[in-house]
Amino acid sequence: MIRSVRQLSSLPLICALAALAGCATSREPSPVVAAQPRALTTSEAVAEGNGQRRQAARHRPGESSTDEIQARNAAAEPPLDARERLDHAHDRLYTKMQEFVEATDHRFAPQDAALLPVPAAPFRVSLAGEAIDRNDGTDLSIDLDFDVTLRLPNAEKRLRVFVTSNDVDEAPRDDDGSSAVRAGLRYELQKYLNFDVGLKVDAPPVAFMSLKWAREIALGRWDFYPFAKLFADTDESVGYAAAVTLDHWSGRRLFRTSSYVKWRDDRDRVEWSQTLIYAHAREIIVPDRYGSYLRASDIGHGWGVKLRANGGDMHGATYYEASIFRKRPTASGWLYWFVEPLVRWDREYAWQADPGIRIGIDALFWDLARPGKPQ
Repeated sequence: MIRSVRQLSSLPLICALAALAGCATSREPSPVVAAQPRALTTSEAVAEGNGQRRQAARHRPGESSTDEIQARNAAAEPPLDARERLDHAHDRLYTKMQEFVEATDHRFAPQDAALLPVPAAPFRVSLAGEAIDRNDGTDLSIDLDFDVTLRLPNAEKRLRVFVTSNDVDEAPRDDDGSSAVRAGLRYELQKYLNFDVGLKVDAPPVAFMSLKWAREIALGRWDFYPFAKLFADTDESVGYAAAVTLDHWSGRRLFRTSSYVKWRDDRDRVEWSQTLIYAHAREIIVPDRYGSYLRASDIGHGWGVKLRANGGDMHGATYYEASIFRKRPTASGWLYWFVEPLVRWDREYAWQADPGIRIGIDALFWDLARPGKPQ
């Protein structure tokens, strides 16, 4: 048994070497970004037109205002078929959110000041189900994942209001449905440095605060994503989290290695996670949180192989997992589906190979699906 576990622990190294070999020989074009309004400089546009961009560009959702979203939605034609009715429902929900964002900003604005345009608030909703076949039965779980952040320029330019299902430590959690909704205020102290304070919906409610630093750094043919966070709440004490992700693109082929560590005072141990991903991606979705890198949820259209090891302390792994994932957009463009067969070796179950599967959908409310006709 010990020998088999040692052989299993060498899998990430073998797959990493194979992935690097594949990256070195590929000449495919770079994956495209999920269709969004793009903010390029003139030099970037010229470089892209000349075919000089070697790897996937990463852009945030569009910068439309709430007024523009409402006007474009009002100008759209009535839906004609089932697909257009689905897009129409998407746009109505998205537009209603923008009306709420605008009303929230105006409520906190100074009474005598001229009102500034309110930026739209894009958001993302994911629903995933997981099933793992154990000797004593099947473990089933459902995970609902979402994020929305409201910018309030008339109240305070650096102030954000956010609602999220993500944990305060931003760990790459399993789909066990354990996370509760958190809401609070985010203040940008400096570029790349944010301070959060708020409440988690629980019984009783849990207060939390955190200080987070994260950014994206281009290192030649590699993309480097460092992350560091200090956090505290009234339920789980104080702690810190840190992570490093490295991406290497060769055409549409991606090799990614992600390392994550977390320490909490009440547990007094270092928990960790290591992920290796080799993927072929035709489209990428810009990450809205750091955990997107570790879970490969930033890949919008493509397939890949993912290896993951997770540990509750520094004395060894709690479980290993190997999976093959496939993700594609639907005809609507904003709705994605994914399927991920997996095998997990868990210490709690004597390192037996337990098969499983994850399936789910990912909906982007980043823009209107049926924009109004141009004037």
